[in-house]
Amino acid sequence: MNKSAKRISITVTIILFFLIFTFPLFHMVFFENFLVKSPPKVITLILQPDTNYSSGYTDEKFESINIGMTEKQVLDILGEPLTRWRPYGKTKFQDKAHFVGLQYSESLSSGHYNLRQINLDNGKVAEIISYFYVD
Repeated sequence: MNKSAKRISITVTIILFFLIFTFPLFHMVFFENFLVKSPPKVITLILQPDTNYSSGYTDEKFESINIGMTEKQVLDILGEPLTRWRPYGKTKFQDKAHFVGLQYSESLSSGHYNLRQINLDNGKVAEIISYFYVD
């Protein structure tokens, strides 16, 4: 093997090693934790989220909500939402048109924010929506 082929082989090995060991960390930070919790500080600095939460809201309280809880249990934990609405009222998901959305966050300036919403199906938690909304 000549010097050029050896350098290419070493370079490819280093790149593969780097990708194999950094991709899981990248995936965990940006795709697993990112959807549940607040975005990483770097993203926050770059995108500058503008999130207004309801008065009783905390991330810890929101994360304690589970599918199947009653509306009363949710309200006891989080308090009143900022808004109640029908998230699927005018969409193609007419089987969910009766869902009631409890919105616990909003953007004050129609910009990037941490969306926090709970959708109820006949008074019970059916969906918990939590992600960083990029506008």
